[in-house]
Amino acid sequence: MSAQLGTRDAIIRKGAELIHARGFNATGLQQILEGAGVPKGSFYFYFKSKEEFGLAIIDHFAGVVGSLFTRSLDDGGIPPLARLAKLLDTYERLFIKSGCTLGCPIGNLSLEMSDSSERIRARLQAVIDSLIAHIGSCLEDARREGSLPAGTNTAETACMLFHGLEGAILHMKVSKSIEPIRLYRKYISSFLGAGAPGKNTSLRKTKGDR
Repeated sequence: MSAQLGTRDAIIRKGAELIHARGFNATGLQQILEGAGVPKGSFYFYFKSKEEFGLAIIDHFAGVVGSLFTRSLDDGGIPPLARLAKLLDTYERLFIKSGCTLGCPIGNLSLEMSDSSERIRARLQAVIDSLIAHIGSCLEDARREGSLPAGTNTAETACMLFHGLEGAILHMKVSKSIEPIRLYRKYISSFLGAGAPGKNTSLRKTKGDR
């Protein structure tokens, strides 16, 4: 059983790597199996269809992106808005390291697959809803501590932050420049800080990453 799980994980990891770089439809099963070192014909032992494989890939990406969110947004050692800055610091470093090419795997699949498979669309929607809720929870912490106005609609603000980030990532990919991410951070910092005079609400780079 453990060997079977290891083979399945190897297929998913290699598939995720190739799909993140090339897209879902442009990645062939043979490429994945050869890259994973798995014999031809083994794919359908682990996955009933490429659609089912796509769902497993989404779950894998959800874990990767979710862990980035957790490490930043759940860091109780720093103020809530500094946690958001930490998350954006992490994204910026990863994008620079990749040459501004790969983008967000969940966003990429959403653009490519949402009109091709209802099961995949629904799974992507669930992942996005979870990520937005995580941002919203962090904003709720900021509102409770007074870094955001008491009347802030944190659910809507979380949606706006996520939507804006995905748009900035898309522009980053097509321009091959990190500047859209930095411009996004600049205006989000101004937006979040506008309603709380005297509070340290900046989403500019955290001290350790300057």
